[in-house]
Amino acid sequence: MTSLYASKILPNGVTLAMQLQKLKYLFLALFLWQCSPSDQYEIADNPLDGGRYFIENSMQGNFKKAKFYVLEDAENLALFEKMATNYFALDKEGRQQLRLASIQINEISAVDSTMTIMNYQNSFDNQVHKLKIIATPKGWKVDLKYTYGPNL
Repeated sequence: MTSLYASKILPNGVTLAMQLQKLKYLFLALFLWQCSPSDQYEIADNPLDGGRYFIENSMQGNFKKAKFYVLEDAENLALFEKMATNYFALDKEGRQQLRLASIQINEISAVDSTMTIMNYQNSFDNQVHKLKIIATPKGWKVDLKYTYGPNL
């Protein structure tokens, strides 16, 4: 019987078990790399993308990603948390209907080069909503103080 070394399938001094061990660690590393969470979200290059990314992720219940598109200050983050709480207060069917709802952007009004107002509604509640989207060094972000404040 010819050994594996003699058949030149494996180099001298390397066993099949050693090769399988290497392969096992390679697959484990690839699996862990694929499963690792990534907090790298697409930066909104324009107000339409900033508003749309925020709305889509909020409606899908992906509040971790939606939060990336919120202008960071204490009041905005408090409003955002309230919005997330309201989403999870919906029953399972209500959340599913919201996830399946479509977005209709009615109007986009540029106030100036760094501020835009987006008027939109979704097919779940058909109510008109307004978002103020502001240019920041980290991309376009939603200012929820405008949406929930007296400035409407």
